[in-house]
Amino acid sequence: MELNAGRPAMDSNASIPAMVAQRAAAQGSAVVLRKKDRGLWKAVTWAELDSRRNAIAQALRAIGFRQGDVAGALSDTCPDLVYADLGILTAGGTSVAVHPEAETPEVLHVLRESACRVVFVENEEQLDKALTVRESCPALTKIVILDMKGLREFNDPDCESFEVFLARGTGASEPVAIRGDHPAVLVFPRGDGGAGRLLTHADVLAMVKAGRDRLGVRSGDERLAVLPMSDQAERVLGLYLALDAGIVSNYLESSETGRENLQEVKPTLFGADAEAWTRLHARITAAADGATAVHRMLYRWAIAAGSGNALANALVLRAVRNELGMGRLRVAFVSGNKPTQDVIDWVGALGIKIAPIEA
Repeated sequence: MELNAGRPAMDSNASIPAMVAQRAAAQGSAVVLRKKDRGLWKAVTWAELDSRRNAIAQALRAIGFRQGDVAGALSDTCPDLVYADLGILTAGGTSVAVHPEAETPEVLHVLRESACRVVFVENEEQLDKALTVRESCPALTKIVILDMKGLREFNDPDCESFEVFLARGTGASEPVAIRGDHPAVLVFPRGDGGAGRLLTHADVLAMVKAGRDRLGVRSGDERLAVLPMSDQAERVLGLYLALDAGIVSNYLESSETGRENLQEVKPTLFGADAEAWTRLHARITAAADGATAVHRMLYRWAIAAGSGNALANALVLRAVRNELGMGRLRVAFVSGNKPTQDVIDWVGALGIKIAPIEA
């Protein structure tokens, strides 16, 4: 699916913050996202999301961030990163994200080429990367640390915790006027030192509309966020599409708990990269290979027969989908390169159709 195809004309005043404000006003008490924390799924409402993104926008303006400036993030995908991204846009800024596994040269390239003024870093590991490159990034004036674990004694005048930063965002301030043709998101290709691609608010909202129409998502759908925010598919068909369509976004407890969280959430919408789909295939294949001869034969027969075979579906394939946490799955897509043909065939045999996304 080509995200850029068939873009309709957009309202000149349409923007991502305006869309979020409208949704929050209409359904403030509804759940917009969840995060697994210490064994419990904690829900966040639209009203809470709206309050947090406005506080971040005010905090940015309090440190001299102005409309048209760039702020970024170096973190795994998480709710705090969502708040930061929406706060940057609400302040009239342009949002950029660095892949959390990026090495120092890539971090330097993205932050310097984007003229990033403020960067939100996840933890001590990501802070070290930002500190290493900041002397070569003349625009960078502030580093905000989301998780201060291990940093109790750390002191740097240009760095502060997320909590201290948020405290700057108290009180009222005049909202920033944002038009559809204003910059919204800057996307850099992974690891190749290429130029960033700038998307306006109108660009993004047109992509969201195209994705909503073509994927057939519904209000009340559930998704599990497994891609990094630096991936355009996560930003557009993940976060922004979810906000626009009323999809609940669920965030991993950690990068190691994806399998467990997928089984718990049982999403109706799941977007991942080829590597994730390949890992799912390998796990089930290994389990089948380690089963008894009868079960191996039954599994292989069911995969060959496919979900169109009622008996194969009833005896094997439904159980496999449930084991994967995909018993409710209606919509699936792959970001970037396609999986190998054997993985595509396997997913299809389970009754899951993967839509390729070409951002």
